[in-house]
Amino acid sequence: MACVAVASLVRTIELEFLQYQPRPLVLHNHLISFNKDLIQSFHQKLGFLITQLDEERIDGVEAVKRLETKLRDLAFRVEDEIEILVADLYDEDEDEVKIADLVLKEENPQKDTEGEKTTQPYCVKLHQVFQSAMEEIEAIEEELVKIKNMDEAEGRKTAHDVLQRSEVLSFQHDSHSKEEMVGKIDEFEIIKKLLTELGCKEKKVVSVIGMGGIGKTTLTRKVYEDPLVSIHFDVRAWVVASQLHNKRQMLVGLLNSISEQGNPESSTDEDLALKLYQCLKRQRYMVVVDDVWSGEAWDDVSNCFPDDGNGSRVLLTTRLAEVANYTSSDNDFFHHMQLLDQTDSWNLFCEKTGKSRGAEFEIIGKPIVEKCKGLPLAIVVVAGLFSKLNTLNEWENIAKALDSSTTTTIAATCLKILSLSYNHLPHHLKACFLYLGVFPEDNEINANELSRLWSAEGLVKASENENFDTVAERYIQELMDRNLILVSKWSCCGRRIKVFGVHDLMHAFCVKEAQEENLLHVVRENGSDFPQRCFRWFKLLRVFFFISYRMYKNIVDLVHLRYLPPALDNRMIMELFKAWNLQTLYICSDNRNYLEFPQLQYFRCVFITGHPPKFVHQNLQSLSWLSPNHCTEEFFTHVPNVKKIQIAGAIRECNDCIENLVNLQQLERLYINANRRDYTSPNMVQINSHIVLLKSLKRLKFRSNWFEWNGINVLCKLPRLEVLKLIGACVGELWELPEDDKFCQLIVLEIVATNLKDWKATGDHFPKLEHLCLFSCRKLKEIPSGFAEISRLKSIQLAGCRSSVVASAEGIKEEQLDYLNNIVNVVVAEQRCYSPDSELESDDEA
Repeated sequence: MACVAVASLVRTIELEFLQYQPRPLVLHNHLISFNKDLIQSFHQKLGFLITQLDEERIDGVEAVKRLETKLRDLAFRVEDEIEILVADLYDEDEDEVKIADLVLKEENPQKDTEGEKTTQPYCVKLHQVFQSAMEEIEAIEEELVKIKNMDEAEGRKTAHDVLQRSEVLSFQHDSHSKEEMVGKIDEFEIIKKLLTELGCKEKKVVSVIGMGGIGKTTLTRKVYEDPLVSIHFDVRAWVVASQLHNKRQMLVGLLNSISEQGNPESSTDEDLALKLYQCLKRQRYMVVVDDVWSGEAWDDVSNCFPDDGNGSRVLLTTRLAEVANYTSSDNDFFHHMQLLDQTDSWNLFCEKTGKSRGAEFEIIGKPIVEKCKGLPLAIVVVAGLFSKLNTLNEWENIAKALDSSTTTTIAATCLKILSLSYNHLPHHLKACFLYLGVFPEDNEINANELSRLWSAEGLVKASENENFDTVAERYIQELMDRNLILVSKWSCCGRRIKVFGVHDLMHAFCVKEAQEENLLHVVRENGSDFPQRCFRWFKLLRVFFFISYRMYKNIVDLVHLRYLPPALDNRMIMELFKAWNLQTLYICSDNRNYLEFPQLQYFRCVFITGHPPKFVHQNLQSLSWLSPNHCTEEFFTHVPNVKKIQIAGAIRECNDCIENLVNLQQLERLYINANRRDYTSPNMVQINSHIVLLKSLKRLKFRSNWFEWNGINVLCKLPRLEVLKLIGACVGELWELPEDDKFCQLIVLEIVATNLKDWKATGDHFPKLEHLCLFSCRKLKEIPSGFAEISRLKSIQLAGCRSSVVASAEGIKEEQLDYLNNIVNVVVAEQRCYSPDSELESDDEA
């Protein structure tokens, strides 16, 4: 599996040789000018070859696997040679290297003759690295063409092998259909209702969606064989699509499911499709299409299913939400399967072990079942092992073994099935998914943090239309749609995944696959098995990431460092003048002017003291914290692509600096914290009207700004504003919205620590509001009754408010029920349950 190694090498080549502002020492030594054509050609061939391998990669094609191994080893070696060569440039430079010196040096580059360029040792050495690698990659390309031609000549036998495997899996499911289903009664009834009781006469596609091993086929089989379902439909049919679907086999399978067809060899695909259509015409039918992986598989048979307005149903199972969306736009007929709770997990385990056990067996068995995390496939596999054990001593021995290195052996059967999801991923997602193995098991993964790690490792590439964050967000969404991750927290507006986890079996697969491909080395807690050779490669480190901040002592100036996480004391960081490609940096003070790093994307500093970059910084995305005196027109014109800004300072200065923010036309998130006050601070300020010119702004947060309540009505002119948070931001007792002032796109409104008493508004002022949060609004009399007319309202969260406010929220909930809108979730918490300071410093909040 070469995708991770190649993605990493491609990004390294781009950063060191192809970016618009390469490392000054690389330029000074003419590494690019002499080797430019060779570098670009090699870069293009890498991208083309990994795409071709991804298309050809099918389990069982050993020749392709060998080529992938060759390409992986080549990528690892070339990247090491490049990075060592660049690091050696700094070792050779006897002068003290400073950022400003490097930038100034490049403004007046040394004029060497062509002959002098070609004789410089590093220039020649780099040429040899790329020339040798080019010869190897061309040889790999030639071998791949031969394999491809052989596959076409032989009809790609491996596809048939995969289809046979899917049929074996289908048979295995069928062989267990007589067994009792455990823990899925509610879901069983939901699916039955979607099939038989909703009264919808038009043909509908019912989609059962869930991760591999969760029991989609088992549940569907039980519904299919239920007597009431059987009586309800005139005709029933079942077919397995599988990962590598075959149209003809699907048609034959469906026809044979209805009635034995004899020899279909003489019939064309069109004949079979017509015959299936005629079998179903004017019949109330139920067709199950199991294990669908693509829209193409659905397209191959969907035209065979007539719609006679008689309540026919097609029941489809898939791991991919995108497949369900492709087959039907009616979300009311989607069902996402749930993991088993602990009670049902234990019941399933007991049923599968097949023997009655005493209490002492239960003491041993329950912790083992808990490790399966509710995944039926894992429980069944583990139960299969324990069903062969008869004595308590045997159970104890296996329980101990499950805590040791043999755990992966027990999970091997599950991993083989779950790996189908992995093998179906495109190469860029394979790399990103495997990277999840670097996090500890059961770790909550922050999506924003992960996107920055992916970027630093070269696994995510920006484009003209999408920055790194947008691409990473799309990748995470794709992993969720494929049921490879488990979302645990959404953003406040419910549009973005904020925190997620990975099922233990999937995590074990990531670690196992990454270790086999030499992408990951797992070190025990005491570090006793840390290979000595890793210390030698420490100077090539590009990501310094840790779960516990006690894991570091001093951060040295690493040449290839791209990511340095938050909460580091500046005393632990030496001057980072060599880390030219640094992308993420969180520190206490900027006394070294890190904004000169051209690849810097996310910069957070408690006290930014440096000047704006001397060039137009195209990559900077997020900047925290700026003081108002930094918020000049010159500063912002040098960072035009920033999407997030956090500003802290005095009330008046913070308000005045808004005028210069209009230079940031891509700004999406803004947080202004007026946290400094003195005797000259005003009692009330009028919000700077220039804020309405920030047309891209989606999330806006103010704290202690002392705006007049009615003055903030101007914010309704922000056309894309979705989230508005006001923490002690406004003064006065009345907020009245005129009829025409409408926050048309606002989804979340949070008001904290205010003296507001009367709030005069209607539902028309907030037509798309979904979440209202009121904390420490001790004088507020009530929530405007017109909010009951907001059809999208989902939740009202209250803390530190009057009982009359709680009563008005409950009244809104009751009226919403009368309107048959959403059921509004009213949450009343104690004041101590909310602390605005706790999320104040979060880099993910705006």
